[in-house]
Amino acid sequence: MSASTSALQPAAQTKSTRSGDLPFYLWTAFGLIVFPLVFGLPIFNGYGGLATQILIVGIAAVGLNVLLGYAGQLSYGHAAFYGLGMYGAGLTLLKFFPGAHSFALPIIVGVAIATLAAFAIGSLVVRLYGIYFALLTVAFAQMVYFIVFQWRDLTNGDDGLQGISTPSLNLGVVRFDLSAALPALNLGPFGDLSSIKEWYVFVAIVMFIVIAFVRTLVRSQYGEVLAAIRENEERSGFIGFDVRRYKIAAFVISGALCGLSGALRALYDGSAAIEALTIDTSGNFVIYTVVGGVQTLFGPIVGTGLIMWLQNVISAKTDAWRLIEGIIFVAVIVFLPNGIIGSLRKRKFSFAGLLRAK
Repeated sequence: MSASTSALQPAAQTKSTRSGDLPFYLWTAFGLIVFPLVFGLPIFNGYGGLATQILIVGIAAVGLNVLLGYAGQLSYGHAAFYGLGMYGAGLTLLKFFPGAHSFALPIIVGVAIATLAAFAIGSLVVRLYGIYFALLTVAFAQMVYFIVFQWRDLTNGDDGLQGISTPSLNLGVVRFDLSAALPALNLGPFGDLSSIKEWYVFVAIVMFIVIAFVRTLVRSQYGEVLAAIRENEERSGFIGFDVRRYKIAAFVISGALCGLSGALRALYDGSAAIEALTIDTSGNFVIYTVVGGVQTLFGPIVGTGLIMWLQNVISAKTDAWRLIEGIIFVAVIVFLPNGIIGSLRKRKFSFAGLLRAK
């Protein structure tokens, strides 16, 4: 069945396809629990905070994958939404609502600013295709960069925002200081549990929700239509779908997730740097997604984790990290065109088909 045909049959979500929901979410939760413990192993030479950073940035990569993988639109300007989310959260605590003790408020403001910007930019760029679409996203991202850079009275220019004091997470009956460490517990070769901050628990919950949201989205009628548009946009328009509206929605969802990632990063780091808005940041999101595997839920997270971990290990020993990153990217494109997760999934299906044939 073609993608465009399947888009006409949203009711095709059978009980058999939904029966795997519970195991999927259980394995996802298990993976998020085990993930930070891996960095305690001496062979990985990591630290507890790296796992938190990977998940935060991974949310932005998942957001880009909604646009790149599922809508088939390559954007090199998503640093704009990541940076706007970061600055929106930071300015909320420093200037918009100084002294505010709400943990949710800066995140809401950061995501709202990024979402509005994504809608405004997306409404214009979705009219274009291919390289013209990518170049226009770069142009808009550069405009956002220079606005933030030049608006010194508000953003401090190239100095960025410093001294962002993150409020405690207030759940009514209990209040959490996310900078506090988890209870001390010796985990043997995995180190001590106290090396992990409560920040990781919060970010892992957010990532779980993001994964569940994107999975539900791509398996819904909207996801089926989006796949049909990706495969054959002209035919999708002929059979009655409002292609432009669907693409704008994908762009907005993608930008909102990048804004969420940026807002969380500002609160976690306690600062917002102008470098978050550069084209290098947009390029990193593309690399993370392609290396991990587009059109896969966990590919962007795996790509983010692999590249950020290698950068953490290699950059401490040599200044040639960018060269090594480029080699990794080219190698994946040549030898693993579907990315790490995409290639593994393809081989799994091929092996299963071979067994059935025999």
